[in-house]
Amino acid sequence: MSEPVTPVEPPPAPDRPPVPRMKMSWLVKLYAGLAGAALAVYLAAGLFGWDLKSSTRDKVPGSVRSSPGGYRSYHFWYGGYHGGK
Repeated sequence: MSEPVTPVEPPPAPDRPPVPRMKMSWLVKLYAGLAGAALAVYLAAGLFGWDLKSSTRDKVPGSVRSSPGGYRSYHFWYGGYHGGK
């Protein structure tokens, strides 16, 4: 039997010589490694249920929330006429 023939790439056109690519610098590799490590830690924390911040949440009383101009009240988000059509 005969050997399979592998296709040979044609040489580049004379008016389009091959352009050499620059190598990645060590700094780009370092940043990519750090970003990958941070994503791996974040993924592991999500999968294993780790809590990365140990602060407890404060309770805000209802009188503070419902007072005009208070904590996240209606007037905090809406201050009157905003224009429009």
